[in-house]
Amino acid sequence: MPTTSTAPRLAGKRILLTGASSGVGLSAVGLFAAEGARLVLVARRDDALRASVRRQGIDAEVIPADLADREQAQAAVARAVEVLGGLDVVVSNAGVAVFGHTLEVHPDDFDRTVAVTFTGAVDVIRAALPHLRESRGSIVATGSLMTRVPLPTWGSYAAAKHALRGFLNTLAIEEREQRSGVTVSMVHPGPIDTPLFAQASSATGDKPRVPPDAYAADVVARALVETAVRPRRETVLGGETVALDVLYAHARPLADAILLMVDRWYRSGEEQASIPGSLWSTDAPPAISGRIPARQSLLAPLQLGGRLRPDPRTPLRLAANLARAGVRALQLVPALRRPAPERRPPVTALRDRAPRQGQDPVNVPT
Repeated sequence: MPTTSTAPRLAGKRILLTGASSGVGLSAVGLFAAEGARLVLVARRDDALRASVRRQGIDAEVIPADLADREQAQAAVARAVEVLGGLDVVVSNAGVAVFGHTLEVHPDDFDRTVAVTFTGAVDVIRAALPHLRESRGSIVATGSLMTRVPLPTWGSYAAAKHALRGFLNTLAIEEREQRSGVTVSMVHPGPIDTPLFAQASSATGDKPRVPPDAYAADVVARALVETAVRPRRETVLGGETVALDVLYAHARPLADAILLMVDRWYRSGEEQASIPGSLWSTDAPPAISGRIPARQSLLAPLQLGGRLRPDPRTPLRLAANLARAGVRALQLVPALRRPAPERRPPVTALRDRAPRQGQDPVNVPT
């Protein structure tokens, strides 16, 4: 339950936001606009994003770009600079993922995850950096707990996020050495209620079972806004996220055992996944939520300020989510006690596989 203020805190700030058509990015669009920012939004599917922005009454330039293509990434930044007359903030939020163990994921699918989530972010930031130096501006990136902790069945995504954190921390030191005035910030959330799971590209053919408890996309979006207003180097967002981060750093055997159960939980999903899924397709309408049991964060207001103060019912929602998770875990005991069988290594990438007969195109995401 955030507090409000009549004075926009980002009035006139020229902001480039990537990954704006879904989840956290789409939620952040309205929040940045409400703070007075001038926005350029980047997404693979521009027509759907334009319609969504129009419905919200937001004045923003929308640029279509596949950030896995360096020329498109560079062109998007150049267009943003042309439209805005420079840049004050780059919010790097784009990311994709493919579900499956390492040998189940085709190399092309693995590489595309890294190309969008890591290399695409690097290309955008590199192209924007001279303009940010001119304005002594800011880089704000959606990191992840997976920049710090492994994520079984999402190896390419975890690898890309680890690489992104290494790059951005290195860049922060370089900019400090150059006294450029450019700040580099990362927000690291845990599980988020976004369309990622429902619309996942899956090497196993099945959707991953959704997390039993997640943060609402709005929580992470507000964290990005607060970090743009007052830059902070790294924020591990929320108590659940902090707990696993600390556990992995200081009690590795226990953390490994928990992550093994996480792997089996995700792989116990029984619904068929759409092909090719969000890694390659842009057919689904913009959406913020993936209908995952979600809540706000009890710790976030202590980390980033009162505007992230949660709804008073948040403790009850957390308790309910954990109770449902416990019941479901008991039902899944046979699956959670033994390794899930792996599929054979794929011959073709998901991009080259035919959609299943009768597949609902709405389930193929942006």
